[in-house]
Amino acid sequence: MALTLSQLRAFTAVAEHGSIRAASRALGIAQSGITQQLQNLESMLGATLFTRTNRGIALTALGQRLLQRAGAIIGECERAEQDVQQLRGDYVGEVTLGMSTEPLIDAFAPVLMEFRQRFERVAVHLRVGTSRMMISRIREGTLDFAAALVSKHTDTTDLSVTPLYASDPVIVCRQGHPKAGARTLAELADCPWIATRSPNLTDDPQVNRLSHLFESHGLRPPNIIATVEGLYESLHLVGATDCLSLESSVVVKRGPFATTLTSINVRERALEQDVCVLQRAAVPLTPAAQELAAMIASYARAVRAR
Repeated sequence: MALTLSQLRAFTAVAEHGSIRAASRALGIAQSGITQQLQNLESMLGATLFTRTNRGIALTALGQRLLQRAGAIIGECERAEQDVQQLRGDYVGEVTLGMSTEPLIDAFAPVLMEFRQRFERVAVHLRVGTSRMMISRIREGTLDFAAALVSKHTDTTDLSVTPLYASDPVIVCRQGHPKAGARTLAELADCPWIATRSPNLTDDPQVNRLSHLFESHGLRPPNIIATVEGLYESLHLVGATDCLSLESSVVVKRGPFATTLTSINVRERALEQDVCVLQRAAVPLTPAAQELAAMIASYARAVRAR
């Protein structure tokens, strides 16, 4: 006896919606049908996937692990269906992509509008975050592709990597910051910092550009007073306080924070990284996802060449 997509879809719906009743409404299936699918799944696996609490249904540890696998399996099946439809000329479905700061500001808005005109029935879902988050999601199968940073320390052995251009990281602060005229990193040693970090991961000097920057120049670790996962949150905090952050130079040139932030031009430079398009090497993109990735790459290169 093997797992079925119906079982995984029922399981995933209950996990996401928090109850059998809500899952029933979401899937358009009777509650008794959902219950039967879950019972069959637990019986086949010989494991309890949910427990009942005062707040409703909660996943067990085994259930949480299965949820990660189930999402990837369901996603691949949906991509396979979309792939066949699109290859037959019927462009429907969804593209889920990830982007880090530079390509997001440089290319996403104009490319999205052009893509939408050409593929009206293909939904686009954008997820933002650190490059480590993007790469993890690609491997999980929850992202089709990402435009993100890659350094010599990045493990990309199972990924297809297309370089676009060299990243240009700078130290950013609010306009009028008392340290805006600093010329060395040592002058900023006592400043508070905001840093981006993947969830549930501690700072690693090999992959965290800010920590690596201070360490490589013989300075004590930066005074990071908060870590955030989103670009907007980070830049908002920098603009509203005397905190500093290591970001792409594009944030002080274009975009919603260009009028409130400025860069501090110190001599020391951060770890070299390239903005690249990343996808799983062994799994082809759907035609729509491939077209969107190509459009982003082309537009981003053109912007940087001006």
